Amino acid sequence: MNKVEVRPGVTIAYEDHWFGEPWAAPEPVVMIHGNSESSRAWTCWVPHLSRHYRVIRPDLPGFGSSPEPVEYGWTAAELAADIGRFLDALQIERCHLIGAKYGGSACMRLAIDQPSRLRSLCLFGSPVRGSGSGNADLIRTKGVHRWAAETMRARLGNSASEAQLKWWADELMGKTSGRAAFNASASRIDMELEKELSRIAAPTLIVTTQESGLQTVEAVERYAAKIPVSRVIVMPGDSYHIAAVEPDICAQHALAFMREADAAKAKAAE
Repeated sequence: MNKVEVRPGVTIAYEDHWFGEPWAAPEPVVMIHGNSESSRAWTCWVPHLSRHYRVIRPDLPGFGSSPEPVEYGWTAAELAADIGRFLDALQIERCHLIGAKYGGSACMRLAIDQPSRLRSLCLFGSPVRGSGSGNADLIRTKGVHRWAAETMRARLGNSASEAQLKWWADELMGKTSGRAAFNASASRIDMELEKELSRIAAPTLIVTTQESGLQTVEAVERYAAKIPVSRVIVMPGDSYHIAAVEPDICAQHALAFMREADAAKAKAAE
């Protein structure tokens, strides 16, 4: 993986793919994973997007191949600021931004704080407020791997295969540092983004499921209405990590939305 220091003590590892014409200069899309994951969570998306966009998948600080910074807090605000610094380090002025779960919450924070940085924003199962201390308590008492394994069915839903559940628990989430996993979960407890959503300037796609255990469809539609330009897609199922369970369908939704946003911007510039 590539690595770049975004500020003293914070280095971010990332994958960078473009499978189109070598002489082209595609627009970048940056993909932000959730708590206790890494850029590997987006693997199945890459074939769908990388023929149309430059696909950049960072490992957030302390996850995957990114070193765990000293005294890092993993709040949505800190993660958002470092995503912005990551864009600066790669000399990306504006991008399409895709986030899942808590990674999507950090993306919303960036869209609120630096609205001019985004061409579009796509969110998959991403909360706007905290939902209690349950995950942090389980990580503290049981450890990351056991927490991941015991909550994986609720996370990925009834349609996920046993093989997928095992891979996510054993090879992805379960390998996360306990400090990073716990602090990210604890930092989300008091998170509150809903009151500031009107500051998001980018067209925003929000994807959820009919029976998500994270938030109801009504709650999603309520917060989506506070974003000036937004669209909600409700998919069938009970997974609250739909980006992982239905990557092909979700990637196509994101691709269509990003291309629509690009076309609208081009038309406005005429």
